[in-house]
Parts: sequence; structure tokens; C-alpha cells
Amino acid sequence: MRYSLLILLFACRSETKTIEVDETEDIVVDGDGDGYTLQEDCDDGNSTIFPGADEICDGIDNNCDGQVDEEATTTFYADSDGDGFGNPDIVTDACSVPDGFVNNGSDCDDSSADSYPSAEEICDGSDNDCDNEIDEDLDQIFYVDEDGDGFGDANQEVFGCIADMGLSTIAGDCDDTDPGVSPFANEVCDEVDNNCNGDIDEGVGITFYLDSDNDGYGDLNTTTEACTAPDGYVQNSLDCNDTDTLISPSADEYCDEEYSADEY
Repeated sequence: MRYSLLILLFACRSETKTIEVDETEDIVVDGDGDGYTLQEDCDDGNSTIFPGADEICDGIDNNCDGQVDEEATTTFYADSDGDGFGNPDIVTDACSVPDGFVNNGSDCDDSSADSYPSAEEICDGSDNDCDNEIDEDLDQIFYVDEDGDGFGDANQEVFGCIADMGLSTIAGDCDDTDPGVSPFANEVCDEVDNNCNGDIDEGVGITFYLDSDNDGYGDLNTTTEACTAPDGYVQNSLDCNDTDTLISPSADEYCDEEYSADEY
């Protein structure tokens, strides 16, 4: 009985136990320790790059979705005139401002450095301050000056910010077809109101005398002002009797108890 037991124990101690390993199980590798395996991670050498990471603007596909910098770039606008305001129609997306671009697209004329929001409006026919109005608050009244004498017709007003050809800032021309007629013209004896003061030939008219008897000598007491002698008038007042042709400074004296003018 004891001998049989010893044989049994010896048999048990000499038995070798074999551990079987499943050779089909994959080895898991996460080189950068970001929680994503080599098979999942698009860059297993950088722990900031993995599926679901925040995409940042750095030229790299941070979230492993096959796109680079999606929704992380900034839109910039071309600034051709260098006024600091960009063209809303010419854009590019980038991480930093490219040369010739700015981060706003509010310029209404990117070909002129004088036109941009908040610019001073100047009289140039352009919308300088980008408020959709041209030369606003700069208009003044001009007057049509057809004869080019520097004075315009008060009845023909033109609104603008600059006096174009054929316009004047000064009204008062009483005849805008004659350059010799204006408020600063000299009055000449031509039966025209040259200086536009409402009077004709004032101070420049010639005094003529009525010559009723047509002897060439006028009556001192009957006069008129004119530029040329009216019918029935002469430029002298030497007649002493303007009702008798035989009485004048050049008449012959004869015995009729009348006097010639040189005897008075």
C-alpha cells in the first residue's frame, strides 16, 4: 500500500504543464501616448495630433480628418491701394496676413487711397467716405455764365461742388449774352445798361439841344441826353430864337428890328 503511493507521487511531479498562447491576437501600439493606436492616429509621433483633436491653423491635419486647417483659417482681403481697407471681392484664407492683404473688406474703391470708410469727403466726383453718397455736403450754388465774363445769370442756378467751365460763383449779369455787360463793366454811351445798375448811359450821355427851326443851332432851354443826336436836335445851344430860321449866330443882319444871336 505504501509502495503504491510513492509511485503515484513521483508520476505527478514529473508531469510538465504547457501554457498555450493565441498567436492571432494583435499587438496594440500607441507611440505618442495620446490614447490612439498607430492604426487610428495619423501621426503617432505627435501627441497633439489624433482623431478629435482641435484643428488649429498651422498647416497640419490636427484632427486626422484628411483636411488641413479647415475652419481654422482667417479670411483676408486684397488692399491694392494700401489704405488699410480691403476689397470685399478679392479674398484669400490663411493663417496669417499675406502681403497686400488686410483683415477687413470694407473699401468701396480699392483703386483709390482717397476712398475708404471714415475718409474725408472731397470734391472729386467720388464716394470718398464709402457712405454711398458722392460729394455730399459740399454742394454750392453756381450760375450759368454763357458769355464768359465771370458773372452768371441769377435765374440759371446749378448745384455742385466745383465751378465747371461755363459757371460762375457770382450772379448779377443782366445780359449773359454780351461779355461787355456785367456789374463791373464801365458804362459807355450805347443805350445799354453796361454796368447792370438799372440805369442806361448814366454819366456818359451827351447833351443835345432842340433845333426847331432847323438852322443848325439849338435852344439852350430844351435839351435831351443821348449817345447820338436825335432827329431835330443839335449839339450846340447858340440859337437865341429857335422859331426863326433867319435868326442864328451865322445869320446876316438886316434892317427888320430883329437881332442876330451875336448882338444879345
